Amino acid sequence: MKISTIWMVSLLILSASVLWADAPSTSKPTAEATITSDELEIRNNGEQTFFRGHVILTEEPYLLHADQMVRAKLTGIVTAHGHLDGTWLSEKGEKVKAFGEDGQYESQIPKTDLWGGHPEMIRWETSADTMPVHIMADRFEALHAKHEFYAIGHVVITRFPQALTRSDKANYDQKNQIIYLNGPTRIFVHIADAKGVGDFTSEKGWMTLAPKTAHLEGHVLGHINPNSGQTL
Repeated sequence: MKISTIWMVSLLILSASVLWADAPSTSKPTAEATITSDELEIRNNGEQTFFRGHVILTEEPYLLHADQMVRAKLTGIVTAHGHLDGTWLSEKGEKVKAFGEDGQYESQIPKTDLWGGHPEMIRWETSADTMPVHIMADRFEALHAKHEFYAIGHVVITRFPQALTRSDKANYDQKNQIIYLNGPTRIFVHIADAKGVGDFTSEKGWMTLAPKTAHLEGHVLGHINPNSGQTL
């Protein structure tokens, strides 16, 4: 490693610590957020800080990778662009990953938004989970302190080959292991197992992940085909 590279890494770590420390906050204390990257550029006496190349924002237990991030000193907001890859881990071994092209991190809430490039979220119950839950949507929001994830716009949830849902919005309550489905249009739920296949619509509903159950409310309509042997 060249001396200049060592100097840049040292400056990056020092600058990142100082930048996060000066962010105003009215919320309860959270884990300190840090940013590392290959390159660092500070403009207008620190009003904007640019991080480029293998950028990683860390706020335990959350991790966000991107090609570039820009932090505004006045608001503490970090915008991210390019190959966003977020990871959230729980003490029980659950893992949630989210992917997109653009995003934003707000340290005062703290909150992460992700959109662009066909956003997707994947949830594994444990490291041995072979049938994770996949969620596609126009946009995702993660409220770190509340352990809640929101999918907004054209939400499609699959757990191949057992279940598929479509809704305008979805909310994953990580603490209680529940996914809520709602929105202005009716939700659609498709369930397939050894007993048969069922298609249902309703005004709203929710699914518990442990144990795995489904509940629908509001003018529920359904069609069941016993022992069809079909999958998604």
